[in-house]
Amino acid sequence: MANEKKYNEIQWLDRNESQYGPSPKCFEYLKKVTLDELGWYSRDFSRGVKSSLSEKIAKDFNIDERQIILSYGSEDLLKQIIHYYLDRKEKILIPKEAWWYYKKVAYEVGGFNVEYPMYKTEENGVATFAYDVDKMIEIYDRERPRIVLIASPNNPTGNRISKEDLKRFLDACRGALVMIDEAYWGFGSKENDYVKPFIDEFPNLVICRTFSKYFALAGCRIGYAFAGKNLEELINYSVRYLGYNRLSEKLGEIAMNDEEYYERVTKLMQEDKDYFYKEFSKLDGFTAYKSYANFMLVDMPKDIRKDLNKFLKERNLLIKFLDEEAFKTETRITLGTREQNYYLMESIKEFLGKK
Repeated sequence: MANEKKYNEIQWLDRNESQYGPSPKCFEYLKKVTLDELGWYSRDFSRGVKSSLSEKIAKDFNIDERQIILSYGSEDLLKQIIHYYLDRKEKILIPKEAWWYYKKVAYEVGGFNVEYPMYKTEENGVATFAYDVDKMIEIYDRERPRIVLIASPNNPTGNRISKEDLKRFLDACRGALVMIDEAYWGFGSKENDYVKPFIDEFPNLVICRTFSKYFALAGCRIGYAFAGKNLEELINYSVRYLGYNRLSEKLGEIAMNDEEYYERVTKLMQEDKDYFYKEFSKLDGFTAYKSYANFMLVDMPKDIRKDLNKFLKERNLLIKFLDEEAFKTETRITLGTREQNYYLMESIKEFLGKK
C-alpha cells in the first residue's frame, strides 16, 4: 500500500485540478519575469492583434486572429456569451447530466433552461454516457432556444460527442448560437481537424477552451475561444484595449509549445483510468464510466457513500460525492498522480473489506 505517512495533507481529488502541474518550463519562465511584463501594459494592439497568445492560436489553427477570443478562463466565456445574448424569458438548451453552473447562469439574466438527456451505453466493454443527437434535435425543434450548449468532454460524465454527430446537430440548429465547451479537451483526444471547417461553416458557433485543465494552469485563469463570423458583437465585447494578463499569456504559449511534457502526463492518466476501469469492475455495485477527461464518474451503492466519504477524509483523501437531481449515487474522482490514484483505490478496498 502507498505510504500513508506521506499524505499528512489533504489530497484534493475532487476539484478537477492537475496534481502533476504545468510544464516545468513555466516555472523556469517565472523565475525570469521582468519589469516590462509586470509593470507595463501590453503593446500588442499596436500590431493589430489582441496578444501574442491569440496570434499564436490563430496561426496554429489557420483562423483569423480577430476570431480568437481571450478570457478569464472558459467560465468567463460562458458568462459573457449568456449575459450578452440571452434576453429575459429566452431559453438555453443544456445537457441534464452536466456541470451545475450551466443550470445557474441563465437565471442570472432572467432566462430559462431547457434540458436534453444523455443515455447510458457501453464502449469497448466499458460503461459510458452518450449524446442522443436525435433527441437533441427533437427538443431543439420544439423549444427553439436562443442558445445551445454542448460540453465535450462533459463534466461530470466524461463522455464526448463525435465530430460526425456534432456536425449533424449543428446542421439542425443553425438558427441558434451554439457554444461548445471543450474545457477538458486533450485528455482523451487531441483532435483539432474539425475546428476551422466548423467555424467557417457555422457562423453562429463558438468553441471554448481553457488552459486550466490539460495545460494545468488553472491558477492563471486564462481561456480562449474560436468564434464564428456572425459573432462580431461578442468579439468586440470581449476585446480589452489595455490587453490581458501578460504573464498568463506567456505561460499559455510556453505550455502549448511543450507537447512532450503534456503527452507524457496524459499517457500516465490514461493508464490509471484503465486501472480504475479494471479495479472498479471487480467491486460489487460499482460502475466506472469511460472518461475522456482528467476525472472519472463512478456509480456506487448509495448506502455506503456517507461512511466511505468519512473513511477517505480520515486518510486525507477528498473525492466529489455528487448530490444533484441527475446524480444521486455517483462520485466524481479527479485523476491524481499514480501514487495518489493507487492509494485511493487501495483505501476504497480497505473500507469495503471492513464492511
